[in-house]
Amino acid sequence: MGELVEKEQTLLAYYICNFLEKNEKNADELGEVLSKALGSNLTEIQDELNDKGLLSDHDKMITNEGILYIDNILHIQSDAVEGNKLAYVKDNLLTYEIELSVPEIKEYIYKHVGIE
Repeated sequence: MGELVEKEQTLLAYYICNFLEKNEKNADELGEVLSKALGSNLTEIQDELNDKGLLSDHDKMITNEGILYIDNILHIQSDAVEGNKLAYVKDNLLTYEIELSVPEIKEYIYKHVGIE
């Protein structure tokens, strides 16, 4: 069993949002979840992810490097079909018993990958 730190959980939430239908509702939901979960730490975490090249500065969305980072953590093959990424996330969170310690982020991720 492994546990993702807050920054990794935040990046995973951006990853999930990236593979949802692109619309304002999904982006707004992510923003609300992260604000509620992290409060004043959100900007600091976003800046740190941005400095590492995992989050884009201009639109606060995950970069290709961020996607590869999450793929690596969750053992998702780089050739995995984009349309199935959320299924891979679900399977690997359960298979590797990865712990998510921030309740709001955990709820968001579980909701969108289909974990009850």
